Amino acid sequence: MILTKRFIAEAGLIAGLSVVLGLALHVPVIRRFLAGEFAQGFISGETGPGIILITLAEAEDLFAGGQGAFVDARSRKDFSAGHIPAAKNLPFEQTKGEALKEFTAGIPSGKAFVIYCSGKDCPAGLALAVLLRDQGLDEVRVFMGGWDEWIAAGLPAERGNDQE
Repeated sequence: MILTKRFIAEAGLIAGLSVVLGLALHVPVIRRFLAGEFAQGFISGETGPGIILITLAEAEDLFAGGQGAFVDARSRKDFSAGHIPAAKNLPFEQTKGEALKEFTAGIPSGKAFVIYCSGKDCPAGLALAVLLRDQGLDEVRVFMGGWDEWIAAGLPAERGNDQE
């Protein structure tokens, strides 16, 4: 019985120290989180209905079948350096005012909108998907692996900034 109490006390001490050290080492990240810096990277049941997260295989199928209108949420510089063929560029930071409405008017209907960004750590794709869905677009999907996963898989790519 004494051994069990000692074990529990030591385990509690180790767990407590782990929590304190974890918090102490991540103070800058915790401050950024509390300031709301990461809010656009989270999708909730309230902000996310109608948005579907898809895998590389699903994105590739939509691309190969011509069933997806791909939208790149990265900067114009990143888009110009390389993007999914026929993708349109709409940098998330440039989605204010009439620019978003003009962009959505030029996207063909009847296709699933596949939004992508750099990769899993890029929240701009999710944030742009919410904006596009709020503009009344249906079939909004987010390819979470983004450009990094697409290019790593050796899938087709284009360079330049041709935005016909």
